[in-house]
Amino acid sequence: MFETGRRYAFHAHRYGQDVASNRLRMFAPLAALRRRGLDVELFDPARGARGYDAIVFSRGFSPAAVHIARAARADNRRIIVDVCDNMFALAGRAGFRGCCNRLREMMALADVVTAPTAMMAAQLEAHGPGAAFRVIPDALETIDPCPVTTRAHGAVAGLEQFLGRHSGALHCVWYGSSVPGMSGFAHLDGAVRELESFGRRHPVTLTVISDTRLRYWLARRHWRIPSVYLPFGNDSFGPALARHHVAVIPVGRNGYTSGKSINRAATAVMAGLGVVADPLPSYEELRPWIVLGDWQAGLAHYADCLPATDPALPQARRHLEARYGADAVAGQWEAVLDVRLQ
Repeated sequence: MFETGRRYAFHAHRYGQDVASNRLRMFAPLAALRRRGLDVELFDPARGARGYDAIVFSRGFSPAAVHIARAARADNRRIIVDVCDNMFALAGRAGFRGCCNRLREMMALADVVTAPTAMMAAQLEAHGPGAAFRVIPDALETIDPCPVTTRAHGAVAGLEQFLGRHSGALHCVWYGSSVPGMSGFAHLDGAVRELESFGRRHPVTLTVISDTRLRYWLARRHWRIPSVYLPFGNDSFGPALARHHVAVIPVGRNGYTSGKSINRAATAVMAGLGVVADPLPSYEELRPWIVLGDWQAGLAHYADCLPATDPALPQARRHLEARYGADAVAGQWEAVLDVRLQ
């Protein structure tokens, strides 16, 4: 399908596997595209923009990224700008103005701007009216339930001790990062109030998996349910999820969160957990199999029918695998890399 000798790259500000968008929108598609026979790699500064037929610029639009994109445009290379968060919703905050200005320039240079949801694409279009937009969903993340390092074994063992002290409880987990006042911990207290209310009828615990220990300690002083904190780690995340029954996903609707992708709910389902979440547009397709909005009914459902025995979850997994498996999503990336496939 592609000419021999065509080469493609993904560029990012940093390439850590601890960043979810890197895993779902760079590493997973890159691996799947290679399986399809494409010559694609992480951007090599030694090759420079001229060394590639197309470059995908992922998250973190640094001055260096803008410089490379300008060079790519001057050399008539194809430019795809992939945006995983609506950074324009944060434009009024200290430190974000420069990022938003660079993103506007990147969008102006791009042949295509990609986003994980139609809602986010519409939000971005207001700031780049001349750009061509394409929705490409996050690739599905599969979770390994087995610890693979000594450090992960230690973290999971401590979690198991906590959960063991509360046997018979409905074990809930919240995970993710936060933007103060906009997402994450900003909305977690609302979920805790729901868990506290449910806890008057049935024992419940909450595990917080994040990289913001201080915010957890400040918040938990006001909580009236047993809770534990686990720092996020690639090796411990999957095994930790597997020790729980339900992922709780509180989301306050605002310009930053309303265009978010399905990935948090999808990750929980693929790990074998039930999901109780606030509604988002991207979650609606999972409504037949997870609980959106009615927290008390959802928690009661999973207390009566643990996810391991819930027939809805295998159906949800099949739906997700068909739509968001890495190979399915790779075809959409392949189409934006080469103009002849448009």
